[in-house]
Amino acid sequence: MKARTLIAAIVILVAAAVCVRLGFWQISRWGEKRALNHAMREAMSSPPRDLGSATAPLDSVIRRRVRVSGRFDETRQILLSARSQNHGPGVEVVTPLRLADGCAVLVDRGWLFAADAMTARPQDYPEPGERVVLGMAEAIPGGRGGWSPRTLEADSVTLLSARWLDRDSLAAHFPYALAPFVVRELPGPGVPAEPARTVPQPLDETMHISYTAQWFLFAAILLLGPFLVRRSRRRAARGESDLIIPRS
Repeated sequence: MKARTLIAAIVILVAAAVCVRLGFWQISRWGEKRALNHAMREAMSSPPRDLGSATAPLDSVIRRRVRVSGRFDETRQILLSARSQNHGPGVEVVTPLRLADGCAVLVDRGWLFAADAMTARPQDYPEPGERVVLGMAEAIPGGRGGWSPRTLEADSVTLLSARWLDRDSLAAHFPYALAPFVVRELPGPGVPAEPARTVPQPLDETMHISYTAQWFLFAAILLLGPFLVRRSRRRAARGESDLIIPRS
């Protein structure tokens, strides 16, 4: 076997192996999303857990429906920038809910339109008094870094504008202890229309099935393609030889 042919065969085998590996990775991702969607459906159909403290164990609340009571501290709020909804730019409004023990749970109160996807006025949508929040609890990631929020002062309200929440950076901006999770409030009776709350949507599982088929198809093309091309050339060569007219 010529060196060039050997090198080409090795490159084809490696590329095909990579495609097969990516195909199995897509199968794994499909399984992960199926599990997450199943857990979300179970959480949405299960009774909510009542939280009386911000110190509830994280593993017992994340990805579950929870109910928590308190008063919003509307003098300090966070605007999570670049959040689109219905193809429109906006922000997510995150407000601390002060509990009876003096601690607070951050509540994602929903989406507000913002032309620049950064600036909004949540103080125009107050929710005073004792509030009962029903929502899905999500862990606040830590160690993400790069959390350098802009501070906007308006109407005696401190607005922190940031791209995401970072557990390790939040404490410096609030005078009370915060829970290590955020509650994404769900729409329901007594919940204001704005900021707009939304029901969690299931993750798309079908995309991974099509990606799996594509990667396996690429692998098949890489492995079978050279043989099919070689076979086609041989047939063409035989056809040409049959057309040669022998001399008399």
